[in-house]
Amino acid sequence: MTVNKSEITAKLYDSRQQLMTFFEGLDDAAWATAVYDENTTWTITDILRHLVDSERGMTGMMAQWQQGNDPIPPDFDLARWNSRAIQKTAEKSPQELLHNMQENRASLLGFINTLQDEDWSKQGRHGSLRIMSIEEVCHLIANHEMDHLRVMQELLA
Repeated sequence: MTVNKSEITAKLYDSRQQLMTFFEGLDDAAWATAVYDENTTWTITDILRHLVDSERGMTGMMAQWQQGNDPIPPDFDLARWNSRAIQKTAEKSPQELLHNMQENRASLLGFINTLQDEDWSKQGRHGSLRIMSIEEVCHLIANHEMDHLRVMQELLA
């Protein structure tokens, strides 16, 4: 299997650039805008918290897969995890979270640089409980950012 590493890194770069442009254009009031109202309300800041946590988690998860481990249990509750992750970072400001985002992306790109051709197809259980490959998760990270960006843009339009 041949994976185009430069295509994946370009996709990750593009999604992050679009997301950062959006976040950098927000005024103080916009950060508190409610975006989701399911069991709890997520603000734009909460979505940023979620994106920071999810990229960090998925990078660690893929590193485990690369080593032959599968850290996500079959009964994993992604909604509970996401809710708890937002609570744990409630004291962080948007600026701190944006800095964490930059650190996470550097870690992800560093991880990608360690991958050998045979690593891209290694699989494991994602938090959604789907079995995915490392390649699929790298695409998912960029797509996940873009999905949340579209929702936030539509809300503020």
